Amino acid sequence: MSSLSAQYYIEPAVRVGRVIPNASNVGWLSNVSMYGAEIRFGKQTTGKYAWEKLFNYPEMGIAARYGHFDSPVLGYKFALFGYLNGTIYRIRRWTFHYQFGFGISYWSNPYNLESNPRNRFIGSHLNAHIDLALGVDCRLSKQTALTLRANFSHSSNAALKLPNMGINPLSGAIGLKCYLQKPDSLEFNWKIRDTAFRKSNSFYVMASVGTRQSKKDAVVTNGAAGPYYIGLNLQIGYLRQFHPKFRYGGGIDINYSSELARQLNEGAEHKHSKYISQAVFAAFEVMYGRLVLHVSGAVYINRAFAFNTPFYERAGMRVLLGKEMNHFVGASVKANAGSVDFLELHYGYRFVQFGKGWRKF
Repeated sequence: MSSLSAQYYIEPAVRVGRVIPNASNVGWLSNVSMYGAEIRFGKQTTGKYAWEKLFNYPEMGIAARYGHFDSPVLGYKFALFGYLNGTIYRIRRWTFHYQFGFGISYWSNPYNLESNPRNRFIGSHLNAHIDLALGVDCRLSKQTALTLRANFSHSSNAALKLPNMGINPLSGAIGLKCYLQKPDSLEFNWKIRDTAFRKSNSFYVMASVGTRQSKKDAVVTNGAAGPYYIGLNLQIGYLRQFHPKFRYGGGIDINYSSELARQLNEGAEHKHSKYISQAVFAAFEVMYGRLVLHVSGAVYINRAFAFNTPFYERAGMRVLLGKEMNHFVGASVKANAGSVDFLELHYGYRFVQFGKGWRKF
């Protein structure tokens, strides 16, 4: 880049798509079209940090998106989210990329028992927004590029307020990326190495908290629910960083869910010990500097009674804090066979580390 300001760009875009049905009895969703527009303010990384070079100079930024659905059941939504465009390949004027993004969305017409009982998908005005895409940029001039993007997005509130089937639009977008100043050309290299990196091992402890409503309390089938239930988790884990971009691990989960009271039969003895379970998990993480994407799967090894499935999944992100990056905060969704259990907020601390040459990005 020729100067600091040359890193930044503005990208207006228009979007059109359809909604993907997420249950066998809501096939009418496939006839719902979505029309929208968005504006992005982004930054092209330039290799200032080691991870930027390792991922071949991805982009990051903030996007604001408006979407109108041609169904009065859904109304319109407005989403605000952060995103990262990772480079798949770059050649001459063409750049192929993937995108992931996380943020919040506002829906104009959520479920209402009297005025909107058909909206079993969105139960609250505010929801989480998840954004995934594949795209290509074609450089038109020194400071402009045409962007084409195929996009999948998801909105739901992770059972914070029922009903909560979620909405999944599939869409395509065309935009014009305008750089504030002429950017220099960026090479693509499959074989970039971080020569300072050394493999390492560490242990950590993490505490999580979440809350949800229960379908057992729904006033009508798939309708609004009643009280809130708390979920707690204590995780003790191990991480092996075998590559500057990747690490894997595993450990033990100790879970508490007061919502399990609704899983017991009427008249059953409700001891709080029945809401505690233990599980073992395996995890994999991708590290974009201080931003970590986390996925894991767990199997129960002890629980007081058979509830949900004998396994569960967790997916989310974490941000590493502190000079040594020993602290982290984050959020994730805990799910049973794809059905949301809790949206969790995390705090963790990495307290033991061994292996020379831990790379500080």
